[in-house]
Amino acid sequence: MATMKALVYHGARDLRYEDVPRPEPKSEEVLVRMKAVSICGSDLSGYKGGNPMRVPPLIMGHEFSGEIAALGKGVTGMKVGDRVGVVTNLFCKTCEDCKNDLDNVCDNRYIIGTTMAAGSYDGAMAEYVVAPAEKIMPLSDQVSFNEAALAEPLSISLRGTKHAGDVKGKTVAVFGAGPIGLLAVACMKNAGAKNIVAIDIVDQRLNMAKEMGATHIINSNEDVYKFTRELTNGVGVDCVFDAAGVEPTINTGIEIVRNGGKIIMVGMASAKINIELKHAICKEVKFLGSYMYTTEMKEGLDVISTGAVDVKKIITSEYPLSEGPRIFEELAGGNTSDIKVILTNNL
Repeated sequence: MATMKALVYHGARDLRYEDVPRPEPKSEEVLVRMKAVSICGSDLSGYKGGNPMRVPPLIMGHEFSGEIAALGKGVTGMKVGDRVGVVTNLFCKTCEDCKNDLDNVCDNRYIIGTTMAAGSYDGAMAEYVVAPAEKIMPLSDQVSFNEAALAEPLSISLRGTKHAGDVKGKTVAVFGAGPIGLLAVACMKNAGAKNIVAIDIVDQRLNMAKEMGATHIINSNEDVYKFTRELTNGVGVDCVFDAAGVEPTINTGIEIVRNGGKIIMVGMASAKINIELKHAICKEVKFLGSYMYTTEMKEGLDVISTGAVDVKKIITSEYPLSEGPRIFEELAGGNTSDIKVILTNNL
């Protein structure tokens, strides 16, 4: 049996670079030689043992790109060596959610590199990964492997921006200048927002937000309410994109959003929070949850290829796959300034 190297998650803070059986593509499947895989915050929480969507033993990695290494029976329209990205949401197509274009919340879905109710599906923190042929996205010459690996997180921000509606000429605030928030800043800029206020507790990330298109930045420790009221002549921001998902950001969002404004909830750092309910109701605030993506991964590749959003800016480090255990431990320790880390496979 052919083998490959992979990062295998065996439990909390137990990630091993080891030999495992190399998967073989079945009918209508494709074997992809991983070239770039991004470390997601959810991978990191899984590594720490705090994510039920990472059940050991598991090969993580759902933000990736690569080259086709082999084709399963019946696969047409592609060939070995093609550069590709992969849609990682493997939904069932038959449930009511799927029929209503809500395949992002399909209860029967698998997600590559994670554990769902349907079971685990080994991901791309390995030399090779198998994916359904219908999930393969060809890459244009304008898109690098590293950029394509960020099509998945970009899709999260794209979907949230869609939920915001028409933001042309409007003022939006983005809480959290991590990868999703930074990409949201770029998406809001691309959608025509006039003022984009990035809010975070880390000044380095706020500086990155300016590079991604934020017109204003402010540290969460400052008076965000006063700042945004002065910016909007006392009205409040039109929309809040919350990429943090913690009680202080949600409640500050309620304070700074205008009457009748929207709060797009994307971040999920807290399972439960207490909110200023009366304040929100009296302002007729519209809360909208935004989860994963439906069509946005393919749209994201288009946005990347045209240069409308430069995802390369948030990639702060690149390491070979073999260094994964050390990199995960460093990221989990919090003693790093990295924003987005890419692991590569030079096979």
